[in-house]
Amino acid sequence: MIVNELERLKSVKRFEQYNFDLNKGLEDILTLTAKLCETPVAFITLIDDDTQWFKVSKGLDVFQMPRASSFCTYTIMDSDVLVVPDPTKDERFADIPLVAEAPHIRFYAGAPLAADDGQNVGTLCVFDDHSKELPESKRQMLGLLAKQAIHLMELELCLKLIQQKSQQIEKQNSVLRDIAFTQAHEFRGPLSIIMGFMNLIRDDDYESPKENLQYMEEAVNKLDEKILLVVQSTNMVREMYEVEN
Repeated sequence: MIVNELERLKSVKRFEQYNFDLNKGLEDILTLTAKLCETPVAFITLIDDDTQWFKVSKGLDVFQMPRASSFCTYTIMDSDVLVVPDPTKDERFADIPLVAEAPHIRFYAGAPLAADDGQNVGTLCVFDDHSKELPESKRQMLGLLAKQAIHLMELELCLKLIQQKSQQIEKQNSVLRDIAFTQAHEFRGPLSIIMGFMNLIRDDDYESPKENLQYMEEAVNKLDEKILLVVQSTNMVREMYEVEN
């Protein structure tokens, strides 16, 4: 699998504001994963350019670690499940802190979390403190659980986006209602005054007193203010539309 790291990091960024704590389904997936693999520890991670973030975990109190010293940095480089029966016998992992020091990991299995755009944003993983193998059937199940986890995460993002769009639409509708009200009501007063004074000026054969012209000028200025308000509101709607698209 060829990984475009820039595109992968863009995909990871989509999940930065994701509230993992609100998604009970992810905790259930961890419970199933731990039982499937018969391990005391299971976790879901996001991996950015230099850090592995433990977003949901079972049996683990670590929140982050350097990506360079993690198992999962290798997991996201492929589409298959990565199983390491004994990290002490694997030169990639023998010297990393989690193996050489507590909790002395002796077994690791992880499946990549492939987002809808195909980028591996993180992992669903387990580890144990004693070595063992993971049968092919359980590897396949681990991969399926990882797909279920990322589907739940993508669904949550979609629901959040729909909510944001609904709020934007309501805001647009509110502005449009204000514009409609302004056009229907606010313009009538100044226009009526202007038309009234125009009639007076015409009746006076356009020799109307100066104060009539002054009153009409005030009405014109008020109308100009109302027009400016509509223009500003219209621009606001256009900007919101451009942001959406």
